[in-house]
Amino acid sequence: MKYIGLNLHKKSIFATVLGEGGKILSRAKIGSNSRYIYYYLKSQGESNQLSVAMEASYNWQHFYRAVEEAVDNIVLAHPLKTRIIGEAKIKTDKIDSKVLAYMLRTDMLPRAYVPSRDTMENKMLLRGRISLVRIRTQIKNKIHAVVDRNKDSYCGLENLSDIFGKTGKHILRDTKIGPTDYRILTGYLDLIDEIGKKIKDLESQIDKRSLEDREIKLLRTIPGIGSFTAFLVKSEIDDITRFASKEKLCSYAGLVPSTHGNGEKLYHGRIVKQGNKFLRWALTEAAQTSIRCSQYFRYHYSKVRSKKNANSATIAIARRMAEVIYVMLKEGRAYIEKPVDIK
Repeated sequence: MKYIGLNLHKKSIFATVLGEGGKILSRAKIGSNSRYIYYYLKSQGESNQLSVAMEASYNWQHFYRAVEEAVDNIVLAHPLKTRIIGEAKIKTDKIDSKVLAYMLRTDMLPRAYVPSRDTMENKMLLRGRISLVRIRTQIKNKIHAVVDRNKDSYCGLENLSDIFGKTGKHILRDTKIGPTDYRILTGYLDLIDEIGKKIKDLESQIDKRSLEDREIKLLRTIPGIGSFTAFLVKSEIDDITRFASKEKLCSYAGLVPSTHGNGEKLYHGRIVKQGNKFLRWALTEAAQTSIRCSQYFRYHYSKVRSKKNANSATIAIARRMAEVIYVMLKEGRAYIEKPVDIK
């Protein structure tokens, strides 16, 4: 068996190959193109005689697919847990790839979860949609800036809850302002219309993928969770059986407090920085909606809110929602609103 550590970069990869006894057999710098990776690994031996380790760094999916074609055993290492590499005083591509290979050989690498190809594609769709929505929001903010410096020219916008609706856009396009600002404004409006079309196209693909998924249908029964959020939550969790408990799922979502020990005292602070930011964002957004349409979530929100600030109360509901989701997906059942004792 040969053990190969791949240190990934955008334009190149450094590989270190170890033998059974831990001796370095070869080192090489190869291109990041799929065919370069494939042919390099094929030159090292039969697929069942090779074991490859790489970190889940930037664009790891591209490299993983290329390696998958040539090797039977791949270990995707968790970058935050592979601290020996990040904390090394002398850090080079050679050293990083060698450490990965040695840790692979001794079975010491902390593994990261590798979702299925369908789940990867779902995540790409979701991230594409989220990215477009954020870009659209940035453009809307720029339009607000143009409107603010031409306040005297606009009439009727102040009475609209959304100036980007049909009436608002009509006013924006028909109001006469300075030629430079008008050119900038109409350009922004055209961009918003075009981005809106792209968002709808991605949403239609998301809807098609959601139709036959039973777990997404179950998630949509939770107050505050709509079609998009259900699809996002399902894609980020993927397989609920990989979490041993609901606490593990909450930790994965980054909805647990940071903890510091000092002697016999234990301190709890804000939620941890690590975790799946997309899942945490989705659950936090859903929590804010749920307290308006669910007596159960509103009751528990009020209990926390009486002692802490609104943000802490929202995070508490997001965590409770994650716990509910865990039980639902484990048992394969729809949401059941628990009665609350309001006095």
